[in-house]
Amino acid sequence: MNRKDGLLKMDKKVAKQRNVAIEIWRFVIALAIIGFHTGWIIARSCNGTNGIYMDTSNWFFGSSEVLLIFTLTTGYFMVSHFKKRQKDKEYAKESASARAWEYTWSRIKGLLPVLILGYILGVIISTKFFYPDYNFQQVCTMIVNSMWEFLGFHAAGLRSAGGEFFNLNGTLWFISAIIILGYFLYWGLCKNEDVVAGLLAPFTFIFLGGWWCYTGTRGAQTGWSTLGLQLASTNGMGGSATDSTAFLGFNNGLLFVLLGMLGGMILYYGIEKLKNYNWKEGGKIGLTILNLLASALLLWYTIYQPTWFNLDRWTVSLLCILVIGLSLLNKDYLTELLNNKVTNKLFQYLGSISLYIYMLHYPIAIMILRALGPNTAATSYSFWLIFIPTVVITILFSILIKMILDNTIFKKKES
Repeated sequence: MNRKDGLLKMDKKVAKQRNVAIEIWRFVIALAIIGFHTGWIIARSCNGTNGIYMDTSNWFFGSSEVLLIFTLTTGYFMVSHFKKRQKDKEYAKESASARAWEYTWSRIKGLLPVLILGYILGVIISTKFFYPDYNFQQVCTMIVNSMWEFLGFHAAGLRSAGGEFFNLNGTLWFISAIIILGYFLYWGLCKNEDVVAGLLAPFTFIFLGGWWCYTGTRGAQTGWSTLGLQLASTNGMGGSATDSTAFLGFNNGLLFVLLGMLGGMILYYGIEKLKNYNWKEGGKIGLTILNLLASALLLWYTIYQPTWFNLDRWTVSLLCILVIGLSLLNKDYLTELLNNKVTNKLFQYLGSISLYIYMLHYPIAIMILRALGPNTAATSYSFWLIFIPTVVITILFSILIKMILDNTIFKKKES
């Protein structure tokens, strides 16, 4: 091997080391969301009285807001993917729709198998433990009537109108939203990057966020908004929209993920500019202090949402943008510390199973709760008794599923 070949090989090896500061955040938030839903499931099984709800779900209660971290990174890496593929002249000649479908299909291949598994677990576990009176015929009917959900259209509202299936693994609305919005945003970038990235992304981000902030809405991510109005719910989908609502409505889940993905797109272009800036020692120290403060506040809010120092949800959104932006910029000393060589592969792996954890944890938490026996308001199980085994089993199950998929569907052909 000559010197040139050796240097090329070293460059490839260096390039493979990912910025795992992002992966750590995604893993931590996935665990926090387990905590949020664990408290919700315990409260719901106790008929959701206010006292029980607060006692069982206060831990990690703020994770419903920091879910924005997943959407920010999704938007950022979508633009990154677009810019890399744009350099391929043959690829650039293809139509915008062809390129958008190719991108969407790559997302579907990565998410749909686990999405389907999440729904199947929801059907098996939830009907067994939450709805034990359902017979085989009713379960089969529920599955057939929910085929749109298995295909990833949950967030668009193409789902069973009866409220039952929403309770089986309703958290999967988020994955549906990523797949659906990914197509339209990627198509927009291919069609006219300047208009989408320079006008539509910042305009929608500012005015949609401003509307939600001013009205104090955004409510449940499964709620519905109709021309600026937050409307009702009699169809099990949240909000207050019904089949008699006169105006075109938008699912808040789609809007929530859209806002985050647009924020991630804006971050990409800003970070690319900041990377070229000559950061001196003082600047790096300043970025480090900012990252430490934002990270500490965000973790504090996520793990134990404080009441005496109540952060507004839009302040939390800003904290999410700061920690993700600084992590992606990779110029401060905290991010540099997290990207050490010793734990790089471990953190990278944990980040790779974070969405699996998100997609699989809800029915597992139900299974743990019901395996312990009936839960009542008078004898409610403690949060940690449900949370800890749910985390352990979900992680182990996610590792198993990843191993199976990596050796079957996702197995790369040897060159």
